[in-house]
Amino acid sequence: MSDAVSKSRSYSTTEREWPSDQTFFLTIDYECDYGTALAENSYGALDHTEAVVNLLERFDVPLTCFVQTEVLDEAPEEVERLRKAAIPVSFHPHSHSHRPRETADIEAEIRTSATRYQEFFGRDPTGYRFPNGNVRPRDYRLLAEYGYEFDASVFPSWRPGHFDNTSTPTNPQYLPEYDLYEIPFTVYSDRVRIPTALSYCRLLGRPFTELFCRRPPRVVIFNIHMHDLVNPSSFERLSPLYRGIYSRNEDGLALLETILRRFAERGFAFPRLDEFHDALRK
Repeated sequence: MSDAVSKSRSYSTTEREWPSDQTFFLTIDYECDYGTALAENSYGALDHTEAVVNLLERFDVPLTCFVQTEVLDEAPEEVERLRKAAIPVSFHPHSHSHRPRETADIEAEIRTSATRYQEFFGRDPTGYRFPNGNVRPRDYRLLAEYGYEFDASVFPSWRPGHFDNTSTPTNPQYLPEYDLYEIPFTVYSDRVRIPTALSYCRLLGRPFTELFCRRPPRVVIFNIHMHDLVNPSSFERLSPLYRGIYSRNEDGLALLETILRRFAERGFAFPRLDEFHDALRK
C-alpha cells in the first residue's frame, strides 16, 4: 500500500470548510496524452484546446489549469489559446513523471516546474499538483521551500497501486508547519468516495453521471483532461486495458457540455480554485 497522504501522516493539520453555497470548480490537468499510460509522451489531444475554450466561453465558466510544464515547451501555442480566452484561466504547475515514485527526484521536479513556470508566465506559482494524486507527507516541506501556498493533489479515495486515502478527510486541510493548504479533489460523498471527475463519469457510465447531476454534492471540484474529451492518434498505442477504458471518450466534449448546463440550471456558482484559496487565506 502506498504511503501517500492519509494513513501515515507526520504533520499536523487543521480542517477547513468548503464554501457554504453551491459551488462548481472546473479544473483541468493540461498534460501529455493519457498521463502515464503511455511509455513516451505525446500531446495530440491538446490540438483540440480551441473547442474547449469555445465551450467554456459559451457557458461563462472559468478554469483552473494545472499545466504539465513540459507542455510549455511542446505546445506553447495551445497554452496561449487558454491564456487569451474570454473567461478567466488561472495556471499552476503540474508535474508528470513516468519514473516510479521511489526512483523519481521529487525535489528536482518541483524545482524545474517552478522555474519553467516563472520563465513562461513571468510570476511565481502558488499552487501545485502531483501526478496520479501521489503526494507524500514529506513533499509538503519541499513545496513550502519553493514558495508554494497550496497543493491540490489528494484524492480522498482509493486507487489500487497508487493510494489508499479512504480515511482522509474530504475537506481542505491547513498545514500550519508549512503555511500550506491541501485542497483535495472532491468525492461524491463521505460514504461514496468516487471522485467527481469526467474520467469517472466516463468509466462508470450513465448511472453514476445521472446520480452526480441529479443529486450532486454542494461543492464540486470537477476535473478533466484533454484525453477525456477526445481520443488523439496516440490512442492506438495504449494497452488493450486502457483502450477499453478510453474508447468511451468520443463524445467527451458533449458530455462535459451536458454536465456544465445541468449544474448551471441548478444555480451553481462557477469560481476559480484560486478564489477559494484566497478566501481560505483571509
